[in-house]
Amino acid sequence: MASFGQFRSLGPAVAVAVLVMLLGSLTLMPALLAACGRGMFWPSRALRRQPREGVAGRYGELVARRPAALLMTAVVLLGVLTAGVAGIRMNYGQGGGTSDTPAAATAAEIARALPASVSDPTTVYLTAKDGGTVKVEQFDALARELGRVDGIGQVGRPALSPDGRAARIDLYPTADAQSKQARDLVAGPVRAAVAAHTPAGTSAHVGGTAAIFADISTAVDHDLALVFPVAAGLIALILLLLLRSLLAPLVLMLAVGAGFAATLGAATLVFQHLRNGPGVDFTLPLVLFLFVVALGTDYNILITDRIREEMHRPGPARAAVARAVRHTTPTIATAGLVLAGSFATLAATPGTEQTAFALTLGILLSAGVLSLALVPAVAALLGRALWWPLRTTDAPRGNRPDTPRGNRSDAPHVPSAVRQHL
Repeated sequence: MASFGQFRSLGPAVAVAVLVMLLGSLTLMPALLAACGRGMFWPSRALRRQPREGVAGRYGELVARRPAALLMTAVVLLGVLTAGVAGIRMNYGQGGGTSDTPAAATAAEIARALPASVSDPTTVYLTAKDGGTVKVEQFDALARELGRVDGIGQVGRPALSPDGRAARIDLYPTADAQSKQARDLVAGPVRAAVAAHTPAGTSAHVGGTAAIFADISTAVDHDLALVFPVAAGLIALILLLLLRSLLAPLVLMLAVGAGFAATLGAATLVFQHLRNGPGVDFTLPLVLFLFVVALGTDYNILITDRIREEMHRPGPARAAVARAVRHTTPTIATAGLVLAGSFATLAATPGTEQTAFALTLGILLSAGVLSLALVPAVAALLGRALWWPLRTTDAPRGNRPDTPRGNRSDAPHVPSAVRQHL
């Protein structure tokens, strides 16, 4: 749905990759597990003995015992990181390469001796209409008006093409071509002056690095305003169908939204404020939204679905949350660490440091703070009201006290998938 080509090509590529992994997870992996049986876990003997409570069990009890304190801690942490978003700027520069090359040294020497944009001017292109020709004298008024624009240090002489049907005028802004000042200058006063003083019988266009980035900025702003709500709506719809509740999806959407804001704020704090950089990379908000929100929702689904299953058993809701946290913490923590480590390796590639930092932190926040702290704490505080307007039963049908098998609340819990298999 994006208008910017980089985003539009990224979407299908990532979607196909995810679908391929989904196909493998639902076909190849179950077949391998069925073929190998318990031998898959050789030489471990953990399946032969009752697992010990361990760190995950003690943490689950902590969540059930102190949900309000845990929730407050998570909210404060996310709030502090989100505060970094204040004053965020988008950087459209092409930095990230090495600075010790001969080309970089030459560019630095030019920048010290000449105006900022002398090696990367903004250019006004003019073409004759209806196959006519143009003359240099036609552009004198336009050149004078461009010279009066605040921020233009110098205006070059108009140059004609060999066939006389086109001309160009080079402008040298006082700001660097990759800066926000140059983008605002080209998108506003320069294009306004060109539109008002283009000679009759000609058409004009403004080009150059600053003009390109100004157009990209407009496209990205449009895409963010479109993709964000559409993606959020699709995620919310999936959560509604999966959880069959109104309140639980709302809690999860608020949680992943807070995680996204905190991650973007942390990246802004580090790369813009602390390192005094020009801003965060313009692709970062969309990449973060798609990855952090989607993956954060995945982790939340794991913990929330297990909480709902545990709440079907009789007993206090907080005890159900403790059991869910105990069983899912190793899985979510391991998955988060593996994925965060994978993204962290991007830091070794020049120009991707921001993406590596933000995605790594975003995954760690999604797994460790949202899924293992904030969401279970909210579930412990709300209890079975989390599934409003539906109500969870006290126990699965086969384990209810009025069944012939009697009350099995003290029996070890068997997940639903295993019960169906048995």
